[in-house]
Amino acid sequence: MGLRDFFLKNETIVLFADGVVFFALGFAVWLQRRRATRLTLTSSLFFFATFAFVEALAIWGYVFVPIQKGYVDPQLIEALIVLRAVVQTVAFLFLVQFGLRVLGLRPILRRGGTLASLALWGLIVGGGAALAGKLGWTVEEWEASVTAAARYGLLLPGAVLAAVGVWRQQTELAEVGMRRIKPFAATAAGALAVYALFAGLVVDSAPWAPGGPVAADGWFDATNLPIAVVRGLIGAVLVVSVVGLLEIFEVEYAQRLEALDRARLVAEERARFGRDLHDGTIQSIYAAGLHLEAVIPTVDDHDARNELRRVVDSLNDVITGIRTYIRALRQPAPTPHGLAAGLEELVRQYTMDTGLEARFRALGLDEAGPLPDEAGEHLAQILREALSNAARHAGPCCVEVVLNLTADELDLVVADDGIGVLPELPSDGPGQGLRNMRERARRLGGRLSVRPRDSGGGLVVDVQIPLDSDVPATEPAAPRSEEVSLT
Repeated sequence: MGLRDFFLKNETIVLFADGVVFFALGFAVWLQRRRATRLTLTSSLFFFATFAFVEALAIWGYVFVPIQKGYVDPQLIEALIVLRAVVQTVAFLFLVQFGLRVLGLRPILRRGGTLASLALWGLIVGGGAALAGKLGWTVEEWEASVTAAARYGLLLPGAVLAAVGVWRQQTELAEVGMRRIKPFAATAAGALAVYALFAGLVVDSAPWAPGGPVAADGWFDATNLPIAVVRGLIGAVLVVSVVGLLEIFEVEYAQRLEALDRARLVAEERARFGRDLHDGTIQSIYAAGLHLEAVIPTVDDHDARNELRRVVDSLNDVITGIRTYIRALRQPAPTPHGLAAGLEELVRQYTMDTGLEARFRALGLDEAGPLPDEAGEHLAQILREALSNAARHAGPCCVEVVLNLTADELDLVVADDGIGVLPELPSDGPGQGLRNMRERARRLGGRLSVRPRDSGGGLVVDVQIPLDSDVPATEPAAPRSEEVSLT
């Protein structure tokens, strides 16, 4: 028995194995997606996992539907074929969504791409139905036409976008110290590029589709290798590379544990420092003040006595200041409502000091996961610096500050509608403003980005901090940072 005969007799097993590969790909990602992440690549994997799951269902449809032909009504078979085509094309839509997100496009471009892909999907399915009725296609011919068009119009560009986006994410992985994961990203990007060729250009035979090697039957005739086998092998490479990429979650988890250990050590050091100040420094200053109080009555010169009293008052002020500092050292971890109140006060003070309009909104306070211990301090300093940059460089403008909390992420956005000068130069100067802001975000396990607004002038400073929650929000409780608008 030749290779061609082997594959012909085992076509059902080949298709089933192909579906298993994509199901395993989706399942591996799905197991990890509940963990908080701050990286564009891993936060986008939900759409890739969904694509893999739906693609597996569509492939298994080519196994299941033919088996049913001898047992169920022909009309039901036709309905199943229509459903199989819809499921197949919807899988391609999810791949496009993954590509749009992993590219890191601006929100307005991503939404535009999403709407364009949905419109194209509707045109393919609806236009195919119209042509089928006009040209008298059978339901199988309609399915082949629709899936071929969807491969050209959705899967091919979606896989190319995903390949480019995953390749570009190597830079972000290097920036956060995950260089050993970069090869997996490169492998996944290469596999996606190859998948774009063999799944996006080689299509099933359709009434209008070209023949030859770019048709599934023509490919099989030329190579004696079913295109399903090639796609399955590419899928297997994707499984291996994506499983390697999933180590990102473990690395991020280890980094958060390390951050928690550092926070615990800092808290212990703060407590020790506070005790030393209280038991040592304050007591010494207090004793010095009492000594001066005892000396004052023995001094005959009136001016000298007044000067000594001023010194005693200054010492009392120092003691009060040190006690205030000690209380600040002992502050507990912030609550979402307490954090929002503190940031709102900063915005109010900014308006009073500059005379410029500033607005504050807090969203999702009741849905938030646990906040990092130093979130209040670091976010307050980031907000101060962002507001200061707006006052110095944006000109007369309105500033909108949005604190958006979900179960697994904190998002602080500062957007102005000023002249939109990027703060690279100030960050390189003596103040090191932008660098300090990014360092504070990093200490909280997150990241900070600065970008021009999508429309008009102005800048957007966006701080994203992952929160340690096992129950991430599947849908944002409120508009995200990308939806901030100044009107």
